[in-house]
Amino acid sequence: MSTHDLGRHVVELHEEGMLAITGEGVRITFAPHEALDFLHWLNQHKRTLEKIARSHVDYEVPDILREETSAPLTESADDRELPVDEP
Repeated sequence: MSTHDLGRHVVELHEEGMLAITGEGVRITFAPHEALDFLHWLNQHKRTLEKIARSHVDYEVPDILREETSAPLTESADDRELPVDEP
């Protein structure tokens, strides 16, 4: 297993190809095919991420995004909207 501390999050890549991202009260685990798809998607947006990262050295996550990711899910799995890829 390989781990990397990102600051507020820790990323783990397991020998089986599973990718886990752990933060304050949150853990997301990706199957190998999902991790690879995530990598390809990030690579498509690399220039944008680099530009924003350079201009926001002490960037904080906006409260609205923090609220969205910390709120408990109250709806059933059948009621959730399916994610849609956006450019």
